[in-house]
This record gives sequence, structure tokens and C-alpha cells, in this order.
Amino acid sequence: MSTVEIIQPINRFINEQTQEVIRKKRVCAYARVSTDDEDQINSYKVQVEEYTHRIKENPSWSFVGIYADLGLSGTSMKKRPEFMKMVEAVRKGEVDLILVKSISRFARNVVDIVSLVHEFRILGCVIYFEKENMYSDDSKADFTLSVLSSIAQEESRSISTNVKWSVEKKFRNGIVHRTKLYGYTNGKEKGELIVNHEHAPNVRLVFSLFIQGYNVNDIVKILNDRMIPSLNGNKWLYSTVRAMLSNEKYSGDAMCQKTITEDYLTHKQVKNDNLATKYLVRNHHEAIVSVEMFEAVQAMLEKGKTKERNLVTRYPLTNLVYCGECHRNMHRHHVNHSRPSLKVLLDCAHAPSEIKECTAYKVGYDLVLETIKLAFHNLISKKDIVEPLIEKIGSTVETKTLNDELFRLRSSLGNIITQKGLSADKDITSLVEQEKEIRKSISSIQKQIMASFRTASLIDLIKDLISGKDFIDSAIAIKTLTQLVIFDGNKIVIIISKTKTTEDLLPYIDELKEKEAIAQGYYADYQKHIGLMYKVVYHD
Repeated sequence: MSTVEIIQPINRFINEQTQEVIRKKRVCAYARVSTDDEDQINSYKVQVEEYTHRIKENPSWSFVGIYADLGLSGTSMKKRPEFMKMVEAVRKGEVDLILVKSISRFARNVVDIVSLVHEFRILGCVIYFEKENMYSDDSKADFTLSVLSSIAQEESRSISTNVKWSVEKKFRNGIVHRTKLYGYTNGKEKGELIVNHEHAPNVRLVFSLFIQGYNVNDIVKILNDRMIPSLNGNKWLYSTVRAMLSNEKYSGDAMCQKTITEDYLTHKQVKNDNLATKYLVRNHHEAIVSVEMFEAVQAMLEKGKTKERNLVTRYPLTNLVYCGECHRNMHRHHVNHSRPSLKVLLDCAHAPSEIKECTAYKVGYDLVLETIKLAFHNLISKKDIVEPLIEKIGSTVETKTLNDELFRLRSSLGNIITQKGLSADKDITSLVEQEKEIRKSISSIQKQIMASFRTASLIDLIKDLISGKDFIDSAIAIKTLTQLVIFDGNKIVIIISKTKTTEDLLPYIDELKEKEAIAQGYYADYQKHIGLMYKVVYHD
């Protein structure tokens, strides 16, 4: 006859016969508070001290450590570094028992709690939830654990909803989040921004350079070459300058809720692209750049392009010098490379073979560069020449008037688009034509606004050169003042224009060569026995 022998599981920590401890149970504790408020910090300290004392006082326990996250939400375990260290310790077999104040302190995500409880159970690690007086190794408690963890998750969702409501209420009342922003310091009031007068000129420089046609990489190079430190004291990056150019706070306004939390469990932040309400607080703080300049920059960013030629390179004359005979761009060309007799020349012999060869001779790069420097030095040193030039350049339309008209046109465009959506297909022909005309007018006004700001920047640069604040031999000065250099045999013609780009002027090279000069002279290099004549032409 068969018999059944019952074999009870052996306690791996205690000798059943002698009741002696075989091995001390390795115990740790986990503590967490979700905010850094003073009350919660005190709770955090109490949890840490209490569990440390309790574990060390128990003779059957071996103290593994305290894992504690301060000011972190419990909805995602991956964003809690101390929690993840504890999980890794369990997976390595270094922990037998975890003490935690409650289920909600352990986690507020049902999936996380249930999956970890089952994983730890297989690994031989038990979690004790003190408030609920529950051990995770009891499979009978699985249902209760699932219910209680669901309640903890729902509490988290409710808290998240309340926080969102509170934040939006602040936004409606014009209260802006405190942020570290280059050019400003945080005041005593909530969200108050005070202009940092040490950094503000650099912000204006960034906007001014972009208006002049420098792209973002150009501006990054200029800032780093001038050794201007960024907000964190490091070098400037493309992303930093690009974000500065599109930040409305520099114009005195503040846009709230630019990003939103997509999911209260993952806390993933996404751009608020028509997903939730935004709040624009007008005239929130003192502006560093005018609203008109900021709007002009946004229009340029929207189009995604500035001047076609690169304004900052290793060589100031890149894409600037053109041949007066064949009208082609003159490129740098090395003669006797890697030899003491090395020469750097400008020539136009780089064109495709089907284009007729030009008979114009080559000219030294340094000779052209030094001639331009001398021309501008002489130009700004003569009041009878430079003052009329500033007066000519300075005749611009008031940008506020243009922006008011731009606002009116954009409102009209919005109305037209709305009408198109409400009209039948056969009724929209006239609306389409109106839309085209309005868009054309908007584009025209945007160009006028940009030209006006470029003009203002050009005048500021000339005044800085006159006062000695900038160097005439800098690439910025040459590139900004000069729109085109024509090499014409034994002389160069330097073209200054407040509205025309290099590309605009290229079809008129022959006419520009013959135009009356506002300044002219001769540069001589007596050591090399070479020289070059120059004349400066203003073209409007």
C-alpha cells in the first residue's frame, strides 16, 4: 500500500533543528517623496533614519542599504535612479527583503508593481508594504495588491490633473515659470525677468547679425571667436543660438505652455503643437530687442533662408570678388604649394570648360584684402564722406508702421482662409485670387521690414567703426559693409548697398564699374613693389 510523506520547505535562514541562524537575511529599504517641499523633505529624512535604525537593530538582519529618491514621481521606475539600483541589486541576488512604507511609495504604476512583485518572487526577494501590512511572497495577496496599486495609480492621475489645473490658472493670471535665460536674471517676484546688462548686448548682436544675413552657424562662430561665454560658461552651440532667435521672451512677451506632458505615467514632454491651450503674456517684462525686430527674424526663420552667400568663413572675401570682364566669381588659388614661394591668388579660371576663357589676369588675395581695409579706413576717417553716406543709408520706413500693416494683412488672410473653408467649391475663385494678392503684399512688407533692420544694423556698424569700437580688418565689418567687389584690371570697385544683395547686383557689374565714386585712392605694398587702385561706390 502506497504512503504519502509530507516534506515541508526548509527555511534557508534558520536551522530547523537547532533554531540557529544559518545566514542573516539581507535587508534594504526604499524611501521616496515626489516633491522637494520642506514637509516632504522632512518625511524623507524620517523614513531613511527609521529604516536604517530598524534594520541594524534586528540581529537576524544584515543591513544592505537604503535606496531613496528625493523629489521624483513614482509613476515611472526608469526615471528613479536609486530605485533602479535597488532592482539591479535584487537581480544580482544581493537582497532578500525590501521594506517600504506603502505601495504608493514603491510605485504608482500598476504594471510596474505587478511585474516586479512576480519577478522578485522568482528571485527569492520579498517586499514588505508596511502601511498595508502585506508581504509580496503571499500569492493570495495578488488580487489585493493589484487593487491597491490601481488606487495608487489613480491617485497619481488625479494629482497630475490638479497640478495641470493649477499651472494653467497661473498662466491665465500672467504668472510665468522661472527659467534660466541668457540676457536675464530671475527677480524676487514669481516669474520676474530682469535684464542682465552685461549679456543683453550679446543678445542684440545675435539678432542683428541674423537680420544682416548671417546664418546660425555663422553667428555661433562669431560668438566663439570673440570668446563670449554662453549661459553655462561653455562654447556656443547651434541649438542654443537657434533657440534664442525663436524665443519670444527677448521681445518682452512670454508664451506659456509651449510643451505639455503627454502621459502622466511616462512624464514625456512634447511640443504643444495645437495639442492644448497656449497663453501669451504681452509686455510681461523689459524687452532686449524690439517686437518688430523679433517678428522680422521669425519671418526669416519661417522661410528657412538668409542671404545665399556665407558671411563667415576663414577668408573674408569668399563669394564676394567678381571679375569685371567675365563677371564670374573669383576663387582663391594656390601657386607653388608647400614651397617658400607660395602665393595665394584670386582668379576666375574655375568655370566649366564650355564657358569662354577670360583674359583677365590673376590678382593677389592679400593685395585685394589690404586694399579694401585701406579703402574703408579712409572712408570712415573723412566726415565729409561718411556723414552723407550715413544719411543716405538711414532713410528708411518706420518699422512699426510696416508691422501694423503686416498685422492687418495677416488678419485679412485668416478671414479669407476661413471663408474658403465655409464656401462651396464654385464660390472660392475670387477668394483664391484675394489670398494670392494678400500673400504677395505680406511678402513685400516682410522684405521692407528686413531691409529696414539691415539698414539700421549697417549704420550701427559704421558708427562703431568711426568710434573705434570695432576693427576694420574684421571679417564681419568687410562682409557687412561690402555687397560686391569688382576686380577691373588694375583697380577694384567696392560696392556698398543698403537694400541689394550680391546676387541682386551681379547683372549690373558693367554699370557699377562706371558709377561715380564716393571715395577712391591707391594701396601700395612697398616691400613687394605692388599696388592696387580702388574706388568705393554707393548703390541704392
